[in-house]
Amino acid sequence: MSRLFISALVLFASLLSAEEAQTLASGDDYLAFPTLIELGDEVLVSYKRGKSHAADVGATQELMRLAKATGQVLSTGTLAEVKGEIMQMGEWVRFPNGDVANYIDAQEAQGSLRTGLAVVRSNDGGKTFGPVQRLGVVDGVEYGYAFDSITRGPTTWMLVMTFANLDGGKLVFKTKSQPGSVDVIRSDDNGLTWRFVRSITAELGHAPINESAFMPHGDGFIVTARGYDNRQWLLRTDAAFKVLQKADLNAAHDFITSHIGRPRLFSRDGGSYLLGRNWIEKGVMQLALFQFDPETLAITQHTVLDNANKQRLADGYYAQSYWTEKDGRTRFHVITYKRGSEKNASIVKLDFDWEAVK
Repeated sequence: MSRLFISALVLFASLLSAEEAQTLASGDDYLAFPTLIELGDEVLVSYKRGKSHAADVGATQELMRLAKATGQVLSTGTLAEVKGEIMQMGEWVRFPNGDVANYIDAQEAQGSLRTGLAVVRSNDGGKTFGPVQRLGVVDGVEYGYAFDSITRGPTTWMLVMTFANLDGGKLVFKTKSQPGSVDVIRSDDNGLTWRFVRSITAELGHAPINESAFMPHGDGFIVTARGYDNRQWLLRTDAAFKVLQKADLNAAHDFITSHIGRPRLFSRDGGSYLLGRNWIEKGVMQLALFQFDPETLAITQHTVLDNANKQRLADGYYAQSYWTEKDGRTRFHVITYKRGSEKNASIVKLDFDWEAVK
């Protein structure tokens, strides 16, 4: 597909706006980085409660329960708190036996050095959660940041990152607080033990990547990775995560000028999609949805979900989505965070007609 045709799609798609925007949580604290998991009639949302984007001593991981059908906030509370540490990013994992867990990017108060993945787990389908524990060392490596997970049959895979200050981490960048390799690990016993599968970083020739996501595709997977060199990668792999094909989305598409912040991948109604924060020019970010061809890895449509008028935002747009059915129509719900000119960020939900989006 030509770049000219893609640009025409971008111009059209930028007119799309949410039919409804709902602030789920706001106030005097900095509320950011929501992730979600659907559990029957509820949607569980974890997010950070702190005072700033980073270096946020005392930040906790909070839990919000939503009624899936209505979006009503049923309850909020603290999911994980460790005195003197930062509970920064939480990533949900659903295991084959029905247990759910939240793997948290735990950091030291000084210098934001990783302390190793923290985890809270529910053995009753998300009704209650146990105390904060540690994932620990996996095949000689302790990981510091979890990005995404896939459960298929008896196996759960998780995308995780090494750090130089943790066991098995290698100093790839100049400082110990910088990340090393994005790896795939797997569990065949519902998360009780894990083992190393493959380094996505190594598969990319040791490209400097960080936030990543993946989804099943045929017998293998589609992986996307944010580069510290302002490149966004899209990969097709085999069942063992060996790269079969790769695409530098920045080189292929002029509407992606930097990385896609906290990317997410999903498939729906026969389409494959990439969701995340797109920097379109210096100081201007948009929440964007990209449809792509999983065989060619080419983006076929770019839809701007928020900030089509290019307002300057201080922070935002780590997002996840879910769907509901109402009056014979499919509703597309996106939960994200956003900070404009105000001091603090808030958790918001954007609602769309899925037919208009896809």
